[in-house]
Amino acid sequence: RGLKALRDVRSWLASSSLSDSAKYEIDFRLAQKEPQFAKALMLATDVRIDAVARDVLVVAGQPLAVDLMAANRGKSAVEVAVVANGFGAAVACDAAGALAPGASRNCNQTVTVPADARLTAAHFHTGTQGARYVFDADVPFGLPFRPTPYTATFTMTVDSTPFTITLPIQARTDADIFAGEKRQEVHVVPAFAVATTPDTVIVPLKSATPISKDVRVTVTNHAKGAAKADVTLEVPQGWRATPPTQPVTFTREDESATVRFVLQPPAAAVLASAAMKPGGNQFKVNAVVKSGTGTFNQGYQVVEYPHTTRRHVLTAAQVVVKALDVNVKPNLSLGYVMGVGDEVPAALIQLGVKLTLINPEELAWGDLSHYDVIMTGVRAYERRVDLRANNQRLLDYAVAGGTVIVQYNKFEFNDAQYGPFAAKVGRERVTDENAEMKLLQPQHPVFNTPNAIGRADWAGWVQERGLYFLDQAGRDPRYTDLIEFTEPFAYNQGVKRGALVEAKVGQGRWLYVGLGLWRQLPAGTDGAFRLMANLISLP
Repeated sequence: RGLKALRDVRSWLASSSLSDSAKYEIDFRLAQKEPQFAKALMLATDVRIDAVARDVLVVAGQPLAVDLMAANRGKSAVEVAVVANGFGAAVACDAAGALAPGASRNCNQTVTVPADARLTAAHFHTGTQGARYVFDADVPFGLPFRPTPYTATFTMTVDSTPFTITLPIQARTDADIFAGEKRQEVHVVPAFAVATTPDTVIVPLKSATPISKDVRVTVTNHAKGAAKADVTLEVPQGWRATPPTQPVTFTREDESATVRFVLQPPAAAVLASAAMKPGGNQFKVNAVVKSGTGTFNQGYQVVEYPHTTRRHVLTAAQVVVKALDVNVKPNLSLGYVMGVGDEVPAALIQLGVKLTLINPEELAWGDLSHYDVIMTGVRAYERRVDLRANNQRLLDYAVAGGTVIVQYNKFEFNDAQYGPFAAKVGRERVTDENAEMKLLQPQHPVFNTPNAIGRADWAGWVQERGLYFLDQAGRDPRYTDLIEFTEPFAYNQGVKRGALVEAKVGQGRWLYVGLGLWRQLPAGTDGAFRLMANLISLP
């Protein structure tokens, strides 16, 4: 009765004397209620439906087995018909008609993923201006994800009242033996998913001889069986990749292969000349996989947590090459304590340092004295129990003459006194990436050696200057601020300190870095690489 009344009102609206805006508003609200009434009716009659795919990762053009199931647990017969959508013309199930009480029906179908199927991905992408996203126009605004095109529509009739319910076709996956079954929508992936490492390659401008760099390309086969392909790098004019082509061979689906190329830049004079032009110091190297007539140059990142379903973010198989006037202390050995979502180590390796990830055993009782510098990653004090437990070992290392660099932490840093003297992390930040800066200790080596840091190094930053600075309130006077910013943002205006703070400790030094270098390095910000090179080169 409720469903019929709702439909009667929607039919009456078209001939009513209401204004167009009123008709729209009322119909919009009623339209949200119709599928709710349909679901309530299905539950009241004790009908259960399901749409299950036999595969979760598919490629364009492949066959896919699906099970479209209905079961009547009620006391009255129910008319049930079902079609599968998203596979070209709607695929109807042959078995239809009345479903008797206590009966069930499974419509097994083998459908074909369209040859032009869109790769499953987020429905937004980075815009051309600012840190903003642009949404795809064909997705209704406000949805968290692009709706899957692969659905099953069940049409049922109860007491001469027809209604439809549409379900996404999902695959069953075993999360693990403890969590049990998990459902995921069908994801269309490239036949060959391509990923490159590293994301950013740094080539020093003033090297006496051109420095070659390694680029690795990982190819994952999603074809249903054996496959072959050739991998190449598309390099800028004057650059060279060796070897020109690398073959990859697969025996099965989900198999991966990684190949290595040596990227050789042109002569230093050519690089230096290009770098003089705006943006001329940045080059792009693309990885391309060819198999038959197909060309593939994309991979994807999987985003999934225990409380969410799997989602994909498409990534270009691309390496950004930066030709920079940057130097670092020769033969530098750096120990790194990993933080959260940390991409800094990869950037440090590009600077030519010998980097070692410090594990809990080494942090607890290993010899730290062979490192020139030890750096803790972003929010490492939040996640690393071993770091909190053995923090005194880092302070002892600094007293003995080492350099300890602590990247930003949140308020977990205040649970104990982890710095050498009294200090706490505060809420100060500089949200404007172009905020004016002032060097408080302009002669300090961090601004002078081995790279002279100038105003140009503070240009081109992304999103912000930094956050969670070392609070000035209650801070021991033995800490020294090296820089200050003037925040122009109306709701955070004023002079901000605590972004780069140093304390002399025994024969060594301890630094707190609230500057967002952890964000700037993956973004390829030139000045961030030069400043980081100076930080790790401190005597």
